[in-house]
Amino acid sequence: MADTNDLTPLGHHILEHWKRYRPKMAEGLEIANQLQQAVFAAQELTTNLLYELTVVRKMDYQFAWEIATREWAFLPDEEDQPELSFDPATLDPNQSLPTISA
Repeated sequence: MADTNDLTPLGHHILEHWKRYRPKMAEGLEIANQLQQAVFAAQELTTNLLYELTVVRKMDYQFAWEIATREWAFLPDEEDQPELSFDPATLDPNQSLPTISA
């Protein structure tokens, strides 16, 4: 299981973002003892997608950053989008990356 020692600076930013902008989600994950695991998975998936977009696909870094961080890391505010298209508790750091066409 991941803990805060496994988080990179990006992971800590994700955790802070989730607690600030999706407090109900973060609290639910924390109560279920899944918050650290979900943040770690979001961190790893975001990093992997950023690598894929910048190194493999040669995409501009800033554009790739916007795409990668919007996918799992910096989720929309709960008031703006109460429901997500995925359950953060089920994120797997080894899951397939989404197909991104640019």
